[in-house]
Amino acid sequence: MKLGFSSLGCPSWDLETIIAQAAAMGFNGVELSGLQGQTHLPALRQDAKGVAGRFRDAGVELVCLATGNYFHWQDRGKLDEHKRQARESIELAGELGCPFVRVFGGEVARFEDKSVTVRCIVEALGGLAAEAAEREVTILLENQGDFATSRHAWYILDTVNHPAVRACWHPCHAQAAGDQPSVAIPRLGTRIALTHVVDGRFAANGTLEEYALPGAGAVDLGLTVDLLGGIGYDGYLMFDWPKSRVASLAAPEEAMPAALAKMKAMLAELAGIKELTAYKGDKNAPRYAKAVRPVA
Repeated sequence: MKLGFSSLGCPSWDLETIIAQAAAMGFNGVELSGLQGQTHLPALRQDAKGVAGRFRDAGVELVCLATGNYFHWQDRGKLDEHKRQARESIELAGELGCPFVRVFGGEVARFEDKSVTVRCIVEALGGLAAEAAEREVTILLENQGDFATSRHAWYILDTVNHPAVRACWHPCHAQAAGDQPSVAIPRLGTRIALTHVVDGRFAANGTLEEYALPGAGAVDLGLTVDLLGGIGYDGYLMFDWPKSRVASLAAPEEAMPAALAKMKAMLAELAGIKELTAYKGDKNAPRYAKAVRPVA
């Protein structure tokens, strides 16, 4: 697995600083989730080759363009606007050589049937999927809002049923919705293309009270990484620190090195797990060996 961070955690950094800091700290990649207050980034198309070149020269991968687009809208004008913006991000990702564009499902309107909202989301994703595939881009649906569980994500992705539409998995959002990694990760399996990493502290009723650095909260990120390894996941663990929304969170200069160290430790622990075998390392092997009689 590779390690990256989202620009959500460094709202004051410009693009050059983001790239330089990622390289200096030792991250493999970056997710652009806004840039100095701009959540929609079509302006980067003016110098797409230059931007791609700066990432390449620094040895840092541009992994994902994380949009703020939702597809739950019953208002046709709003839905069309979000689809238009998502389409622009897909086109930009194609020009940048960026493999992923992240979107959200959204929320169910008051007095609205959830199935109606699901249909809107499915139709929007299905309509964008072919365009994304043409540009070698994959749309990632992040579990969030009223669609935060793996059950919701699986249903939507299975209904869309297109290889250019997969999941961005956020374990903290899932836990707040009552979904555990031991259920969620096997359910979604190889549909998970990107994993967001942040910890959280929760109220007694399970509500997320505040975000925390990895290892400082109640989200079992170690188990999440272990289960991801079990399904053969080799994508990114992307530190998703919502500093741009929660100003009181630690500054990126403090938070990102701490998160990187914790994620590296989780991967090292995973790599240190020995495969169980009766021939080497199995606690029962000596007992069985003594019980075997020599061949006459």
